Amino acid sequence: MPRVRTAKKLAKRIDMQYFTKLRGFRRWRFWLSIAVPLLAAGWLLGEKVSGNRVVYSSGPVSSAHAVFGQNCNLCHVRGASFSATVDDKACLACHNAPLHNSQQTFTPACSSCHLEHKGKFRMADTTDAACSQCHDNLHVKQGELKYDPHVSSFQHHHPEFLPVRRQFDPGTVNLNHHAHLQPTLRGPNGTVQMRCSDCHRPVGVNQPWPYSVAVTQPASQQPVVVPAAETQQQKKRFTETGAGPYMEPMRYVNQCAACHTLQFDPLIAEPAPHGDTGKTRSFVEGQIKQLVEEHPDLIHKPITTGYNDQIEATRNFLRPTRDYLTLPAQPTTPENWVAHRIEMAERLLWKKDCKVCHEQTTGEPETIPTSVKAVIPARWLPNAEFDHQAHRMMTCESCHSRISESKETSQVNLPGIDTCRRCHKDGGAMSNAAEGRCYECHSYHDWRKEQPVKGKFDLNTLTSKK
Repeated sequence: MPRVRTAKKLAKRIDMQYFTKLRGFRRWRFWLSIAVPLLAAGWLLGEKVSGNRVVYSSGPVSSAHAVFGQNCNLCHVRGASFSATVDDKACLACHNAPLHNSQQTFTPACSSCHLEHKGKFRMADTTDAACSQCHDNLHVKQGELKYDPHVSSFQHHHPEFLPVRRQFDPGTVNLNHHAHLQPTLRGPNGTVQMRCSDCHRPVGVNQPWPYSVAVTQPASQQPVVVPAAETQQQKKRFTETGAGPYMEPMRYVNQCAACHTLQFDPLIAEPAPHGDTGKTRSFVEGQIKQLVEEHPDLIHKPITTGYNDQIEATRNFLRPTRDYLTLPAQPTTPENWVAHRIEMAERLLWKKDCKVCHEQTTGEPETIPTSVKAVIPARWLPNAEFDHQAHRMMTCESCHSRISESKETSQVNLPGIDTCRRCHKDGGAMSNAAEGRCYECHSYHDWRKEQPVKGKFDLNTLTSKK
């Protein structure tokens, strides 16, 4: 007779106390649930005893703050809750950060822009959101808003550069780039082909200027090294080695003297000094009087400049002195001879040499002409930064594409924003492009106005683990 298996009989085979006995996987799970918390608690206790506080950190600190990365309480202040925040006082104790703008309606907390515990990167590399929280809908406390009120990203929502929009060059020195880039240009020693770098180079390049010295130069016209002007200083707090980001100021003695000499008399090789017209007149008078003292027989020779008036427009380099002692004599008194020769020399200087580059204002006949003050912008974008040295792998014409056609000083030869956007993208390296975030060109703080702070930590405080 077959065996009958009922539910009741099967139920009797089940151990109703199975959950009180540990077997197989349940045994391992039980012991692991005890061992893992104990190990974690022991590890935390060991780290506390050793003074290591990295276990409480969300990530490594930046390289600038690494010296006190184990001393969290120097920056973090514990409040009523478990968390320990960083307030602005902790940052201002070491960084006297200048205000962004006196008309700003909102001042973000330091930690909202400069994120710590993200690794060893520059904390100045802020996100665009830190800037767009104000500049996406910009307001000022009072007065007129001078900037575009809706700027959120460089690639999509950024206005054209101001000098390009205005198309106005404030320069007052006449310069024809087209003429200077011609292959037939006459230099001091023959035909030359000038390059942009002959006149334009970043601050700090320790090399001689190719057209800085003429045949003979007075002491006042020796090449000079001019430090970067205030407008050429970087606004970012960090600095870079090597050549500076902005171009050397344009100086006659550095870029022009060899070709555009101020020779005023065919018997005097030394050119007149460049600069103050009063000093130029004194120099000319002194040189001509000295010439007569050394060669008194010249007063019996004709008064002439030794130059052809037809070469006014092309006289751009030092011409050799001419010997005209065989010309017919013109009797005159020494005083009149000197006065007439000075007059001819000044006519050559004021009407030919100086007028090539400078606009002049002339008063009475006896008044020394006054040249309009030379204005050459040293920095075109005062509210942004551009580093020529970082772009040294490119040709100048890549960005200044119209420079070879520029014939007027008034023409602005700066690249537009579309030129920059070809390389700089919002995503930066993630888009296989150059960085295009706001911080690349703009600084929130003008660190040129930073004030020194008095340190309050000693070595024991910085390096101790509390």
